[in-house]
Amino acid sequence: MRERTEADDICQGAYNRALLNLILPPMRRTAKDAGYALCIHGSLNRDIDIVAVPWREHQVLDADRLVRLLSGAIAGVTGRCNPEVGWTEKPHGRLARIMLVWCGENTGQLDLSVMPVLPKEEKPE
Repeated sequence: MRERTEADDICQGAYNRALLNLILPPMRRTAKDAGYALCIHGSLNRDIDIVAVPWREHQVLDADRLVRLLSGAIAGVTGRCNPEVGWTEKPHGRLARIMLVWCGENTGQLDLSVMPVLPKEEKPE
């Protein structure tokens, strides 16, 4: 396999930006309903890095349920979204999973990171 070139980054980046414009609005609505806010991180030249942050105090869904809901929201736009099986543990309790998205004959890779829901601290009396 040849080494990645600047042309690869330009072409994949253009595809990733167009894909993100299509899928981000339904993804954000879905994440909000699940108790999360979504942030985009990185250059978008190779893949799409998305961070899900718990945003409300109660009824925040678990990471597995969030992935299933986001996959459905993406597939509703593109036709196909397949998350890889299993999570990768990252620093600060973050969980990461790759989601492959097809739109037409093109493929995009979403790297979803989900921050943990922290237990509410009890205030001393």
